[in-house]
Amino acid sequence: MQVEGLHTTHDTATAARNQLSGLLTGLINRIPGAQRALLGTGDGLKLAYTDQSVDEADEVAAVIAGLFSLARQQFKAAASGGVRQVAVEHDVGSLYVMNSGVVHQAVLGTVLAVVTTPEADPGHVGHEMEMLIRALDEHLIVQARRNTVYGQVL
Repeated sequence: MQVEGLHTTHDTATAARNQLSGLLTGLINRIPGAQRALLGTGDGLKLAYTDQSVDEADEVAAVIAGLFSLARQQFKAAASGGVRQVAVEHDVGSLYVMNSGVVHQAVLGTVLAVVTTPEADPGHVGHEMEMLIRALDEHLIVQARRNTVYGQVL
């Protein structure tokens, strides 16, 4: 039963996903040669996507998580820092993946992917991706829980 003014978790999640998809559509529209975009988790789940089927989005989310995992493994001995981005160039286009945690620690664990034609300018793609990640703060930040006992912060 739906009570007027009461939104279920499903309603809230759907609204948030639609809002994120709208931001991704704006990103695609600002980058000449951009074909589609996806925001996913570091462990391979899609959060929002544009211009692809659900199955394609699931596949892209898994691929970008795998790319970042491989890149992190290569630099596992590094004392500090992290993988910021991965780019794959192909004859028919490019895949750019940026780790949002590098821009803002609070959204660590999310990755943004953009697929482009070969004509897309990599510098412009990277700039627009970073600007979107900065704009996503309000949509992805979850306040850390604090340990409390009877209202007292531990």
